[in-house]
Amino acid sequence: MVNGWRLRDAVVAAEGVGRTEDPALARQLRELAALHESLRALTSTLELPEILRTVLVRIRTLTAAQALSLLLYDRERDELVFAATETLDNQPLVGKAPADEILPGESPTRIVLPLWRNDRLAGHLVLEDPSAGAAFAPGARARVTSVTADLDCNVGPGTLSHDTETLHRFFARVTAAAPCRSATLALYDPQGRPLVFRASRALQPGVIDGVRLPLDRGIAGWVARHREAVCLEDASADPRHDPTIARRTGIVPRGMLCVPLVHRERLLGVVQVINRYDGGAFTPEELRLVQSLADHAAIAVANAQLYREAEVASLTDDLTGLGNTRRFHRALPALLAQARPLSLIVLDLDHLKEVVDTHGHLVGSRTIATVGRLIAEHIRPGDVAARFGGDEFVAVLPSTDTAPAREVADRIRAAVAACARPDGLEVDIRHVTASLGVATAPTHATDPDGLFRAADAAMYAVKRRQRNGVAVAGSEVGA
Repeated sequence: MVNGWRLRDAVVAAEGVGRTEDPALARQLRELAALHESLRALTSTLELPEILRTVLVRIRTLTAAQALSLLLYDRERDELVFAATETLDNQPLVGKAPADEILPGESPTRIVLPLWRNDRLAGHLVLEDPSAGAAFAPGARARVTSVTADLDCNVGPGTLSHDTETLHRFFARVTAAAPCRSATLALYDPQGRPLVFRASRALQPGVIDGVRLPLDRGIAGWVARHREAVCLEDASADPRHDPTIARRTGIVPRGMLCVPLVHRERLLGVVQVINRYDGGAFTPEELRLVQSLADHAAIAVANAQLYREAEVASLTDDLTGLGNTRRFHRALPALLAQARPLSLIVLDLDHLKEVVDTHGHLVGSRTIATVGRLIAEHIRPGDVAARFGGDEFVAVLPSTDTAPAREVADRIRAAVAACARPDGLEVDIRHVTASLGVATAPTHATDPDGLFRAADAAMYAVKRRQRNGVAVAGSEVGA
């Protein structure tokens, strides 16, 4: 129940929001409708990046904020990690432009409003790319018209080009009334030439995404540690404030909402909403709305993480931690389609049966696990190594020609030959070696099956002749 309304009933009522004469009720109905749409969007996917993007988009519909951040909790390191951020980028004066460049035709994804002063056309406002969906919501045009009615059209284009605070407040009110990614204001000079002012919203990866915060640092860390939401009028003056992130982003936090993401008593992260563009303070009502959205988001994030863990488990070999056969069969065609040359290494252990016969299956399994670790240590990020079955392994090396692939194979061979004991056991396995075959696309084959057969044949050529060696498909066996 929300204020005595069932959410579904409130959404139905919100369809008539443009007709209600009570502004407070109209606002409340729009907020309830936004929460309903948020829940539907968040539960429609199990892809974590899409969920993070949806959270920021939905918060944007509820607050006119300068910056938004979503931080996820890394349980192993007890740290928060910036996973997604968004800012409103204002370009105060773009310059003069022909009218046909700034006045495209109106459509479900574009609102074009004329601005009048003393019965003369003073300019146009163009809103594009609605953030809430494929089209602007019902009533968006009427809400924006109400905002533009308050614009002081006696302020000329020349004045506005230097009055960035007025522009910030105006764009913030407009994008709050009709959430969108792009807003353009064109004001005409006496000769009818437009001066163009523009604001756009976009995700800003790379600014602070990936930055880590210990849970004993900053307001976000405090919120995560205590699992309590805060609503601050001046965050920069708060004793918990850490200026490190502000220095990197160039945004000094004033007003701030910071709420925890918690699901079934498990901390998942924190949402930060920073600085109202109108310079005012965030309200307790806005805090409640953001917390409600965070509660929905926590469920979606938890489900996405569980799905990802299950997917990773289904593609991982339990013994070695490398990929399994399913992972290999999924990765090889995809990588082969993306990058050439691509090389494949096939490895089979020599003399492992003697280890099992002498010391038992536990030592044999631990030997296989140790070889898996050695392979992982000798490949690059982006390469894919997998246990193909029994004591056979494969490694896919994208963007790698035959010569460097053979070098990688020989380093793996040498590491296996030099390994005296399996991890954690005092058992001599120095007689265990490896035979490896290398094949490269498109030199030796152009399709996944052909490439595997070529590398596998080269590996078996080594085993038949000498073992503890490397061979390239179609060539003589090497040591």
